[in-house]
This record gives sequence, C-alpha cells and structure tokens, in this order.
Amino acid sequence: MFTPALGSSNPLAHSAPQIRIAGTRFEHAVAEQLVRLRYERRGYATATFARTFGAPNRSTLITWQGGMAVATLTVGRDSKDGLLADTLYRPEIDRLRDLGRIVCEASALATHPAFRSTEMLIALFDSALHHSRDVWGGSDAVIEVNPRHAPYYRHRFGFEQIGPLRQCPRVNAPAVLMHRAFDRLQILPRSHLRD
Repeated sequence: MFTPALGSSNPLAHSAPQIRIAGTRFEHAVAEQLVRLRYERRGYATATFARTFGAPNRSTLITWQGGMAVATLTVGRDSKDGLLADTLYRPEIDRLRDLGRIVCEASALATHPAFRSTEMLIALFDSALHHSRDVWGGSDAVIEVNPRHAPYYRHRFGFEQIGPLRQCPRVNAPAVLMHRAFDRLQILPRSHLRD
C-alpha cells in the first residue's frame, strides 16, 4: 500500500486506497473535475474532456481514499470509432492494427496534489493495464505523453516511443506516442481493482 503525502493528523492519511471503475454519472463527473483541475493548473486545454468520460469502449478508473477521489486514469479500447491518439498518430497505430493487434490506450491521468505518491500511480496504471488486457483482450497499449514524462514510462513500464513530437490539440501541449505490447509488459501479478 502507498502512503499519501499527508500529515498523520489527517484521517485520510490512514485509510486504505481503493481503485474502482467509474459506473455512475457522479463518478464520471468527479473524475472529469479532477482532470480539469490538474490540467488547467498546468495550462493545458480541457474543452474536449467531457466527451471521453463514460464513452463506449472507455473505462475510467478512480483511486478513492477516505471517500475522496485522489487519482484517475481513463483507458480506451480500439473500436470503429478509433482511439483518441488517432488524431495525431493514426499511421503509427494503423501499423499495429495491420498486424492484427488489439490496441488500448491510456489517457486523462490526474492526481490530487495532496496525494502524490509513486506507488499510487503505479497501482492505478497497473490496474488500467490489467483491465485493458484481461477484460478487453488488448494486446498492446499506447499512450500520448508530454516528452518530459517519456523517460518515466520507458523506465517503469518499458514503453518505447513510436511517434514523433507533435502538438496535441486536445490539451494544446507537446506529445509523443509511446507503445508497449502486453505480452512483454511488466505489471503487477494481480489487479488492484475492487468490485
């Protein structure tokens, strides 16, 4: 378990975190609000986020602690509607599709500023990868990340950059596309997801 960066007098510091898939409008709204808060503070655009929460072939995971949403991440499965990353990286993703791969993507990662924890991020991301692989039958994961975050995804999860630096219109920030096949992905042996 991770320990959030809170003082010992705070009751949330001692409650166990739970990662759950958002299933209600309220839960989707909570995730969207957390993403907007974090992205706007970084100067990112957020106008298109409402379309991603609760959309078909997308699942939003939320880490709850003491009844508070402290982190969120949305995963999407490739479909006839495509992926968000197709906007910038369709040729790169089409190469995977042409090989018969089932591509999933991670997007809209955000954490509450008072709950920063490497362990929390790893647990949330690992849960998203388990969901993509085990529930959706995904074979590959892609993620658009700010170039300064690329080393973290390469080091922690073994992602490799497959798309060049481009400007992402959804957040109005630079991005690179990273990829990793699930059969070679080092993830935790069991999901952190709670029913």
